[in-house]
Amino acid sequence: MKKFRLASFLLVLSLLLVALAVPVVAHEGREVGEYQIVFGWRLEPAYTNILNGPEFTVAPHGGGHSEEAEGSHDDTGSDHASDGITGLEDTLQIEVTYGGQSKILRLRAVYGEPGSYTADLIPTQPGDYSFRIFGKIGDVEVDETFDSSKGEFSTVEPITDIQFP
Repeated sequence: MKKFRLASFLLVLSLLLVALAVPVVAHEGREVGEYQIVFGWRLEPAYTNILNGPEFTVAPHGGGHSEEAEGSHDDTGSDHASDGITGLEDTLQIEVTYGGQSKILRLRAVYGEPGSYTADLIPTQPGDYSFRIFGKIGDVEVDETFDSSKGEFSTVEPITDIQFP
C-alpha cells in the first residue's frame, strides 16, 4: 500500500511539474506562402483601458533562408530571430475590428527584433477582437484574419478583473 501511495504521489507531482514547466502560448501561427506569421497581443492577457496592441513576427518557414531575411542558420538549419523579414511596415497593413467597427492601425517594426511588428491599441471594451493583416511580403499576397474568439490569443478582459480595492 505504501508503494502505491508513493507511486501515486510521484505521478501527481510529475504531472504538476510538467504542467508548470510548459509555457502558455498566447500567439497563433500560420503559414502564408513561404513565410510563417505568428500573431498575438503584445501583453497577455489583454485588459481594457491599458495600452497594448497586436504584435506579429514574419520569418521564412521550413529552415529555408529567404533572400529577404537577414541573419543566419545554425548547423540544424533552424530559423533564428534574426531571420525575420524586415521592411514590412511599408508593405503590410493591420486592421482591428470589434463590434462591427474597424480601424487601420499604424504598423511599426520592433527595434532590435528583425521580423517583429506591432501597433499601439488601447482596447476600451471587453470581448473578442479580430485583426486583419494584408498587403505583400515580397511577391506573396497576404490577407489573413486572426480572431481572439478562436482561443489562440487572449480575448480582452475587463480591467475590473485586476483592480483592487
